[in-house]
Amino acid sequence: MENLVWDELPEDVRAHVDGLLVRDRRIMAVKAVRDACPEPAPGIRECVEVLERRRAVLLSRRTEPAG
Repeated sequence: MENLVWDELPEDVRAHVDGLLVRDRRIMAVKAVRDACPEPAPGIRECVEVLERRRAVLLSRRTEPAG
């Protein structure tokens, strides 16, 4: 399910969210995801789970994406 949320986001939103996650701006990242998703927007808990997984991927790569 979490990939569906991430996959629905436009590429520019994903880059922006990645940048927020790298800077530890998790609340702003949740808002960005919910604002960009089609209705009905995913719940906060679902967003947090998706973004925690995404943050782990980013940290494992040790890269800071543009955004």
